[in-house]
Amino acid sequence: MENAVYWDGRQVGIECAGKIMWFSSAPREAIAAYDTPKTGQANDGDSMAARNLMMTAPFDRWSSRG
Repeated sequence: MENAVYWDGRQVGIECAGKIMWFSSAPREAIAAYDTPKTGQANDGDSMAARNLMMTAPFDRWSSRG
């Protein structure tokens, strides 16, 4: 799912899967502010997504039994 990235009330990019695609009109201050590395615990969102991709419902496949 995509999310809009705003700076000073103006959309300057689109965030999807943790990565931001900047518009060419985005100010350098916005890019610098959003691209600063965060300290602290690592995000385990990737492992959660991988786990969710492996889990499938038992009724999501066609059965040959009719």
